[in-house]
Amino acid sequence: MLAPLALATTLILAPPASEPPKAPADAPRVDPAWKPLGPSLWFDPQGKRVVLRARVVLREGPLEHLLCLKGTKEHEAILATDAVPYQIHATLIRAGAAPGHPVRFLPKFEPPAGSPIAIELQWRYGGTTHRVDARQWIKDERRNSVLDTDWVFAGSELVEDPMTKKAVYTADDGDLITVANFINAILDLPFASTANDADRTFVANTDRIPPRGTVVMMFLRPRPTSSPTPRR
Repeated sequence: MLAPLALATTLILAPPASEPPKAPADAPRVDPAWKPLGPSLWFDPQGKRVVLRARVVLREGPLEHLLCLKGTKEHEAILATDAVPYQIHATLIRAGAAPGHPVRFLPKFEPPAGSPIAIELQWRYGGTTHRVDARQWIKDERRNSVLDTDWVFAGSELVEDPMTKKAVYTADDGDLITVANFINAILDLPFASTANDADRTFVANTDRIPPRGTVVMMFLRPRPTSSPTPRR
């Protein structure tokens, strides 16, 4: 595994992606003040936040992700995006977030750590713009309540491919924003949350989620250090 400083430097200095594709016709408006950084990804310099475009791909059932990479884990994620994972990481740093570390299972369990990240969702439906805290889309079945804890910037990992000797960002597997603990996750929850089918806690809060295919803008903003992450 590469050191955290090497990870941050590699991501920030990585070359930008090609020009982003045009927004779908039903997408919420893109502010011209936002800086385009790749497919479906912008940095809002005034709001100091990351802006992602995604689509609703699942509305009911058990969850492992709020957001996955398009074409990977749509069967267990509410949203999917084609934004490049390492660019999401780099833009979070640009917004002022500090990566901590992914979940650790050995020699003992350590929950993910990093800057707490507030996530707001915005979409258009029925001619009206809707906004909601992303946690409202996640339901804890055991507690019969919505998620009340911020995600943290765990930061995934940068590892060396043993064959090519090139650096590989492990979130490329699709684990972008998770509700079950994954070593590869960019954002994860700061407590133990299993992906085992029999013990999974989180499900889609169907009544709050718009129809599949709805274009959603995600706004990721680091919480001020004076605002601690709510305890679960």
